Parts: sequence; C-alpha cells; structure tokens
Amino acid sequence: MKYQVETVQECLIDMADLHEMHYAEISTHKELKKLKPDYDAYLELELNGNLRVMTVREDNNMIGYCVTFIQPHIHYIDCTYALNDILFIHPDHRGGTVGYRLIKEAIRDLKENTDANILCIHMKVKYPFRNLLAKFGFQLTEENWEVEL
Repeated sequence: MKYQVETVQECLIDMADLHEMHYAEISTHKELKKLKPDYDAYLELELNGNLRVMTVREDNNMIGYCVTFIQPHIHYIDCTYALNDILFIHPDHRGGTVGYRLIKEAIRDLKENTDANILCIHMKVKYPFRNLLAKFGFQLTEENWEVEL
C-alpha cells in the first residue's frame, strides 16, 4: 500500500471512479442530492492552499482517499480548522489497517504541512468508525441532522 499526498489534478480521474461507489453507499436524499462535484472549486481551493488530498493506492490503483478543507474557523478566527470533506476506503479493503493508516498519514501531513490546529472528521451514522477515531484521540463534539425542505 502506498499512502501519499496527491494534487486534485493528479488523482481526479481515479477519485471520480470511487466517488460513484462512495455516493451509492452513503448518500442520503439521493433524489435531491445528485452526485455532481464542483471539481473547479476543489482545484481553486487547492491552488489557494486550502485543500489537502491523501490517497492510498495498491498496485497504483486508488483504494481510498481523505480530502480535507483547511481554513480559519469563521467563529474562531485564530483557530485554523482542517475539516474533512470526504473519507473513503474501498469495501474490499476495510477491516484491516488501511483506514487507520490513511487517517494516520492524513494527520501527519496536516500537522507537518498546514497551519491547522484542529481536525474535524464527520461520519455517516450508518457507517460508524468511532472506535477508530477514538484511537487517535478524537472526541465526539457534535451531531448533524438533516430534513428535506
């Protein structure tokens, strides 16, 4: 397994292939939220230093990714948040150490290469990985709720 930081440009095609599987597995309200990422926005965020992409590949095939936004928090201007956007491991590679190592490498990268103070990762209730996050010292601080309007 190879864990590495990649640019959006470098991994966009491979990531887009996994996005379909990721979306099918976890998305709610699919009739309202059609998968249509704004890749131009991702490229712009990365160009401005506000996005990090950590990937994991096996035999050069992408099997997981961790995409994180980095910016000062609007409520706490002196605190820079690394807010996880998407985190995905191909189902064939879950249950071992791939997810642990991907998060570990993402944390290392964020510490070494950004000015982020806090990393916030969210998860779908249907696919919890609380025990894994607890191993890194994460604390449950919020819940997100959705309702169709």
